[in-house]
Amino acid sequence: MPTPFDTLFNTFFSMIEKDLDFFSYSNVSNDEAMVIARSRARDYLLEAATKIKLTTSSDIDFNVDVNNETMCDDLTMTEINLLASLMKEKYFERDFSLLKAFQIQFSPKDLQVFSPANERKTFMDMFESIKRDNAVLMDNYSSRDRSTGKLKTIDYQAYQFE
Repeated sequence: MPTPFDTLFNTFFSMIEKDLDFFSYSNVSNDEAMVIARSRARDYLLEAATKIKLTTSSDIDFNVDVNNETMCDDLTMTEINLLASLMKEKYFERDFSLLKAFQIQFSPKDLQVFSPANERKTFMDMFESIKRDNAVLMDNYSSRDRSTGKLKTIDYQAYQFE
């Protein structure tokens, strides 16, 4: 049974619920803000699914049905959490790009006046931590059977050694 995007969105939203900027927009009603938030989350989901496809070995393909807003597979809780964590990484990756642009925009003298160095360092450290945590999650996911959660092993007896 396919997994609805809403399941993934809700998990992702709970991870970033304290970030009010994600959910509030100027001159927009709450309903319209949620439509925008869901659209952004959809983009992060597509990027997260692509990242999993390219970097892990899995028994499923992580294909999406954009028209029906579902993942084609019946995802496990582990897979839902992994996708939501990668969505969070993609979300902060956008801010990281803006941070890089901000650094280039101001001269070192300007930055001394505004002194956002601590905020930049804190954000960069947090972003790197999210990326490291996700790399560990993907490695752990790749090394386990998706349905049982047991570690995958190699049956050496199936090979003949001479």
